Amino acid sequence: MVVSPATGEEKPVVEGEETTEAREAPTFDQSKVFRLLGDAAEHFDEIASLPESHWLRRDQERANRDIDDLIEDALEVMDVPEIVGMREDFRALEGRIASEQNDIAELRERRMFAPDTDASTLSRFTPTDTLRSMTASTRGDFDRLIEAREANIEAYEEELEGLKRGMSESLGSIGLEMPPDQLELWLSSAIGDDVVSMGVVFQSIRTITLRLEELTRESGENLGVASRYYGMVVMLHRLVVSMQAGFVEKVDDEILPHLQAYRDEADDIIAESRELIRNGGNRVGLESNIAANELTKRAIDLYLKIVKSQREKVADALEISEREHQVAINTYRTVRLSSNVADLIRDGLGTFEALSDLQVPETAEFQNEEIRQEFRLLTERLNG
Repeated sequence: MVVSPATGEEKPVVEGEETTEAREAPTFDQSKVFRLLGDAAEHFDEIASLPESHWLRRDQERANRDIDDLIEDALEVMDVPEIVGMREDFRALEGRIASEQNDIAELRERRMFAPDTDASTLSRFTPTDTLRSMTASTRGDFDRLIEAREANIEAYEEELEGLKRGMSESLGSIGLEMPPDQLELWLSSAIGDDVVSMGVVFQSIRTITLRLEELTRESGENLGVASRYYGMVVMLHRLVVSMQAGFVEKVDDEILPHLQAYRDEADDIIAESRELIRNGGNRVGLESNIAANELTKRAIDLYLKIVKSQREKVADALEISEREHQVAINTYRTVRLSSNVADLIRDGLGTFEALSDLQVPETAEFQNEEIRQEFRLLTERLNG
């Protein structure tokens, strides 16, 4: 039996059974995004008539805060809900695996001090694992409990594989190619949600921009209507800048400092262990500590490599985004005099697609199972 992370219900896992089905391309609430971007564009349009700052009346600062709130809401809607749910399911399964591994470690500790006999009668006939854990008294009892949790981990890992395939297919259906193995590494990292989210949002931006171009052409380039639609494109540029700047800030202020601190800690433990060996400490135990921390350092180095690489990609794209945002603002000021607004919107689409291509994550996979486990542990610490 395996517990679905989405519902909490138990269900059997049949060997060879596919855990995902063919899906239609996931969608988002486009009408809501239009409304949010339209409201943001109206606030942007009023800024020129507002005082820069005022104690009592509406001012530019307040208008900009309103724009940022609307953009944040639009960003959440454009991060396709179905794919967000799959990412949450992935996290839930990883959490269950970690919980089972912790339980196994505790059971092995209790087993060490139990009588070396087969499973007790009471434990054999106790109906649930929780009750069996409470009544376990022999090594045989603990062996049964450990086997059950190992079976749970195997089932959860199987469900993870199905979920990765399903998520990869869903991303592919909206134009974002990410193979299951590569997806696992990103989702097992502290920036994985951000990387996938940005990719999804760029695809949503493409959809919205095409709609705006189509509506502008259908309006016959009515300048009042076209101006509003181009104002929404300006808000999309602002959304991209906000999304990218937030990612760079998170990496610089949170992820990289913590990872470097973990690496420094591992180096300190290794140095201390070697000093203790030189002073006659237990060589076997201390060399085991050294090996464990060397493994941790390898995982941290992989973590640092992919985080820094993606950070640089997004930072480079951010420079372009900020410049293109200013260009879009300048264009908006003259758009009422233009007769080719649809073409200008199409130009914006080209910019968004180029920015999306700049952020495509590099292909990277776990080197082995030990690195995978260390990677997950590091992510738990970073998210803790």
